[in-house]
Amino acid sequence: MFERWKKPWTADQAVPYSQLAGIYDYVMRHVDYTLWADYVQSIFARYRTKPATILELACGTGSLALILADRGYRVTGVDQSDAMVSVARKKAERVQHPLSFIQGDMTAIPVDGRFDAVLCLYDSINYLLDRDTMQRMMEGVRTRLSPGGVFVFDACTEINSRRYFHRHTEREETPHFAYIRRSKYRARDRIQVNEFRLWLKHGDRFEAYDERHEQRIYPIGQMVETIRAAGFDVLGTFDGFSFTPATEQSNRVHFVVGTLAR
Repeated sequence: MFERWKKPWTADQAVPYSQLAGIYDYVMRHVDYTLWADYVQSIFARYRTKPATILELACGTGSLALILADRGYRVTGVDQSDAMVSVARKKAERVQHPLSFIQGDMTAIPVDGRFDAVLCLYDSINYLLDRDTMQRMMEGVRTRLSPGGVFVFDACTEINSRRYFHRHTEREETPHFAYIRRSKYRARDRIQVNEFRLWLKHGDRFEAYDERHEQRIYPIGQMVETIRAAGFDVLGTFDGFSFTPATEQSNRVHFVVGTLAR
């Protein structure tokens, strides 16, 4: 099947995650969502906040939201991809969780009310390709964050892209689907490109789809400037899953953001 990769990309690319959604949990099965949930709760403890309600932006297929809901939080998930939200809703239905998953753009948050904490995890914020868009997103988060609440997000760094994703290819084939992911890092404009070619089985035949995902990799200093321009305070910038201060040598930076009493 993989020899089909030699064919040129189709002119009409699929919308990102529209086709990948169905196999996303398999492709990302290496992600330890329990570790992510544990770390988020450790941040809550460090900043002495006890949220009851959580808004998760770019919630994907709802894996983290379901764990947090199991731990007693009332979670609302938002994702731009209809297909990802559909998978998340089905997972919640299977375990009879009254979670709310909503399709919508995180730069125009499609929910009312306020939340005690807002999350945007697994480098989802890197999909915002310019600082103006990121600032607009953060300003929207401010309108949805309760007084004293925290906004927690993470971003990947340039060194992570250079180490693990530049000129990188992975591939897998199963009886029901196959995929190839090709990654590269464009240093000139700090864009991480991930191209997927998917073969998904429909009945007794396979259909091929192409998706192209792009992320912008921001220096930590630019992220901090954007956070402050949006009216937030930076409470902490931490090296992946720790409370060690982050540097440009970190692979992943966790940002804890809030509004300090004036």
